[in-house]
Amino acid sequence: MPVNDSAATTEDEARKLYASHGVGGRVGFGVRPAVIVVDFQQTYTRTWRSASLAPVQATAVLLAAAREQGVPVFYTYMGYDPEAPDAGVWGMKAATLVENVRGSWGCEIDQLIAPVDGDVVLEKRAPSSFFNTDLQQRLAALSVDTLVVCGTSLSGCVRATVVDGLSHNYRVLVPRDCVADASGPSMRASLNDIDTKYGDVISLDEAIAGLTARVVTEPGE
Repeated sequence: MPVNDSAATTEDEARKLYASHGVGGRVGFGVRPAVIVVDFQQTYTRTWRSASLAPVQATAVLLAAAREQGVPVFYTYMGYDPEAPDAGVWGMKAATLVENVRGSWGCEIDQLIAPVDGDVVLEKRAPSSFFNTDLQQRLAALSVDTLVVCGTSLSGCVRATVVDGLSHNYRVLVPRDCVADASGPSMRASLNDIDTKYGDVISLDEAIAGLTARVVTEPGE
């Protein structure tokens, strides 16, 4: 049997195989959640890269609930120096990355979920929202223990953020209604992988219920 062959050939079979060995448990919400919106900037929501605004609209509903509860909100966007745009090796895979020039229309967060006072907006140049940003330091300062991650693309920057979030020992939850991907197969595979290995994939209603079930207090209280 080739080494890349699997005993499970469908997602359901794989899930059952994992479950039979104790893989795929639930992490749930902790007590200090934060919402991270990954790259819902106009380059990725208002061009050929997006088939629908539904995930952005669902994220707007989630953010309204989060803000009502005082849950901190973080945004990331892809942005490059207009004087020296350089996406490195990643740019060899995705040449259009450098079109995200800092200060341009494409780098603006989609108007449907525009940041408000108190939100944090971070520029990044790599898939993960943690890489070469101060996101981790900001989350630690707020004693956050749970991340609700939305955005695009699910199979790329969202997934990278989820994996790094888990690596930093956060509970990670992904509302399936609030993520997007240009590839349907990639999206389905990523949802399955995240739910099995890295966090919980939940509905928008479950995400809102998880946020509103907790009273978020200031660190030290």
